[in-house]
Amino acid sequence: MKKILIICEKSKKIGSGHYFRSLRLFKKLQKYFYVSLIVIKNKSKLNNKLLSNYDLYILDLKNYPKLYSKKKIIVFENLGKKIKNSININPLDVHLPNSGPEFFLYPEKISKINYKIKFNKKKIIKILIVQGADDSNNKILKLFNFFEKNRKKINFKFKLIIKTIKKTKLKIKKPNEEINKVINISNVYKDINIAISSVGNTAFELGYLGIPTIHFTTEKREIKRSILFEKRNLAKFVYKDLNLFVTELNKIYLNDKYRKNLVKRRISFFRKKNKILKVIKNAI
Repeated sequence: MKKILIICEKSKKIGSGHYFRSLRLFKKLQKYFYVSLIVIKNKSKLNNKLLSNYDLYILDLKNYPKLYSKKKIIVFENLGKKIKNSININPLDVHLPNSGPEFFLYPEKISKINYKIKFNKKKIIKILIVQGADDSNNKILKLFNFFEKNRKKINFKFKLIIKTIKKTKLKIKKPNEEINKVINISNVYKDINIAISSVGNTAFELGYLGIPTIHFTTEKREIKRSILFEKRNLAKFVYKDLNLFVTELNKIYLNDKYRKNLVKRRISFFRKKNKILKVIKNAI
């Protein structure tokens, strides 16, 4: 059986997206190969790892140092100089080669969730607020305070659901809720009506389900994605003027036709046959 080594990194500064994507890939490849997964902290020793006895190396890092390997390497999101003998996969940056939903690794059980387009106007609407796995850009407090302050401007009753890995310092009061250390993300998504999200892994998962989403980010690469998604009418992008949240939320809630078409466009774009396994099998 062919051997694959997956190398990734995670930290408070860069977030946990690289790690979770590598973990999903690890589980997917176990059916076909002997796979090892390691999380590195010191990239200066990375080339030593590439000398170990594996048939293929897959790297998922924030930034890439100079790498030397005679064997084929698959790298995720290398936006720097091309690495010799490498294949670059860019799941999130839809304007680049090998990019988009065809190269994104969704949670295994996500396909079992069916989003309900029609809202029950008698029930409280659940709004998910998520800014990456661990809010590395510290935006959740700003968002939470804005929505609490502007509740009367939003034309429906709602509950804010804050999702992070670690508990925040927010003073959460009912009906709001904070969720930490989620084992099965599908259990969170199945009850969500609308989402406020940054534009990383979670944005693609929300898109797959069709959940109406408003993107909010200040990270340069995510801003580019947000603009592209807004041009395709997949999600509203809010940057500086937070009052746009109020306008879009009311539109999603009150305009059934707008919400229905939005959900259909999102599902059509984000649900694609995955190509990552084919790339890996060809490389090895």
